[in-house]
Amino acid sequence: MAANFATTMESLAQAYAQQHGVSSQISSGSSGKHYAQIRQGAPFDLFFSADNRRTADLEREGHTVAGSRQIYALGRLVLWSPDPAKIPADGAALLAAQDYRRLAMANPRVAPYGASAEALMNALNLDLPRGRVVVGQSLGQTMNFLVSGNAEIGFIALSQARIYEREHGKGSSWLPAEELYPPIIQEAVVPRTSRQQDAAQKLLAWMRDDPVAQAIITEDGYRLPQQ
Repeated sequence: MAANFATTMESLAQAYAQQHGVSSQISSGSSGKHYAQIRQGAPFDLFFSADNRRTADLEREGHTVAGSRQIYALGRLVLWSPDPAKIPADGAALLAAQDYRRLAMANPRVAPYGASAEALMNALNLDLPRGRVVVGQSLGQTMNFLVSGNAEIGFIALSQARIYEREHGKGSSWLPAEELYPPIIQEAVVPRTSRQQDAAQKLLAWMRDDPVAQAIITEDGYRLPQQ
């Protein structure tokens, strides 16, 4: 489970259990880490990636159930701080001035949102300040850097910012234009090693078609593939 979607998935799993009496166990982390584990035979029943590259690679390499790959959400990148007064309306100006102590971002090599943050900085013709970037191995760790005060601002998923602000009532953010970084197309797939392939397919179909599932996903800051 991609770290950015973990809290949303907890809400989805609860709703699915209420409707169908089927419980789910969630393991969150970087997409790159779970991708490597599936290639090595880890018995996950579903893989929710934060991109569509790793799911495509798994499908091409024969590690997935045929026809199971689908888009479950379209993500947004946000520059965020738990400080309500830190990030101005023009977040690009803040980045250009480097008016912050430390910036947190996910590792671009293993976390798709980290790669998107890197692409955004390149599009803005800005460099990351040496010695002031804190790199998380997942978006979950990146968020922890921010809420613990180890970083003042950071690039996270819009969903993480929305969920935090909903629970704590504070935060400031800048939502970059989506044209400044590649689309964040989040896909899921059923690994071939799954021991619950039919159940996994049913959960994916429910997420795609059920109004309750769709409402949970959109309320947390994602767009649906059909939007």
